Amino acid sequence: MTNTTSVSLLERLARGGEDSDWRRLLTLYRPLIQKLVATYPDLKDQADDIAQDVSLVLMRELPVFQRQRKGSFRAWLRIVIVNRLRTAVREHRRGPQALGQASDIGQRIEEFADPNSVAASQWDLEHDRLVMLHILEIISHEFEAKTWLAFQRYALNNEPLAKVAVDLALSPNAIMLAKSRILRRARLEARGIIDEFT
Repeated sequence: MTNTTSVSLLERLARGGEDSDWRRLLTLYRPLIQKLVATYPDLKDQADDIAQDVSLVLMRELPVFQRQRKGSFRAWLRIVIVNRLRTAVREHRRGPQALGQASDIGQRIEEFADPNSVAASQWDLEHDRLVMLHILEIISHEFEAKTWLAFQRYALNNEPLAKVAVDLALSPNAIMLAKSRILRRARLEARGIIDEFT
């Protein structure tokens, strides 16, 4: 591991970040944003553009973002996305083809904007799940292949510890230590981004 892993991705970006940190952030968030936009059928063809717009806002605003409380980054990101969705709807209404179900889309966007809505709660869960999967993918290269495979099979696939130990010719203790090291590294990277690790 390098020295840059001693602070979370969010902390590094708040200080300006390296190019690799910004690429990592975009790798984490573009697919999540595109997936969310695709749930709005009339905006589906704009998913890449909206994800790009959100990425630009993140790059511009994240260095001055002040984390106020648990979940504030995720909530802030949701509002950035909501604003870009609203803009896309407004621009689409002015275009040659109005949105087919504009009021329904507007209503869904407003529900997503409400932090107490089911849509916002679903976003929170999906955000944390997908971001953690991407973080695990990103940090996987920091560990030996056999260590990573043991972690994957035992911690992610829920295979029995004894079976993984026999199959990989590792002691159960070595597998437990690998799981602990990998999760510690993932928690560090996710701190401030995923509530559980703040």
